[in-house]
Amino acid sequence: MSEKGKDSRVDALRLGVVVPMANEETTVEDFLSRVLAQLAANDRVFCVLDNACHDGTRVLVEAASRADGRVQLIWAPENRCVVDAYFRGYREAVTAGCAWILEMDAGLSHSPEQIPRFIQAMQAGADYAGGSRFIPGGSHSGSWYRYAVSKGGTVLTNSLLGTRMHDMTSGFECFTREALSYVIDRGVKSRAHFFQTEIRYMMHRWNWVEVPIDYSAPSSAVGRSQLLESLRILFALRRERKSSNGAGR
Repeated sequence: MSEKGKDSRVDALRLGVVVPMANEETTVEDFLSRVLAQLAANDRVFCVLDNACHDGTRVLVEAASRADGRVQLIWAPENRCVVDAYFRGYREAVTAGCAWILEMDAGLSHSPEQIPRFIQAMQAGADYAGGSRFIPGGSHSGSWYRYAVSKGGTVLTNSLLGTRMHDMTSGFECFTREALSYVIDRGVKSRAHFFQTEIRYMMHRWNWVEVPIDYSAPSSAVGRSQLLESLRILFALRRERKSSNGAGR
């Protein structure tokens, strides 16, 4: 790989966990403690905070960073949406030289104890490991509406875009540095959570696997504007796919 040999620190870092945070002061200490328990000495946790944070989360992350150097606070006041926060975290982890980058939610909808499943997938040679609620061993707890949106979105996406993943909407996923660099370079159209589906669409031509996860939905809220944006971008990707296939014939 082109980056190898340039910096011994780059080669030393294994897993970078990217975690955008907002108002998590009631759970952030428990979350970080549980994540760190799954990590090695050469892993890092990139906590991305911005002006959406109005409570004491930043202070608690700063304290955690002083106590354990694996925790790194990324203050990004320029962020304008959740997608900006994720991509800032992606860039930080790639720049740091992490071989693998895992993203997850800070609100404990994703279980830190399931991180080893992703590590095993990457050790087996995957470019991308996507967490799935809809394969054996996975589960979804919470609102039936959120379940229906996620399951229905997966079925519709697979039908329109020719993907084959069982879960096209989850944000618990792991990349090689090369695969995530590809995502960063291409970017996404969505300014809301549909960007996770865009990323999985990009990854379906890479060497991918799915790993079972248990997801706990924090609420049933999925805004009408978010759904409309998702459908608009989905059909735009469908048109691009058809145009690309036609150009290749």
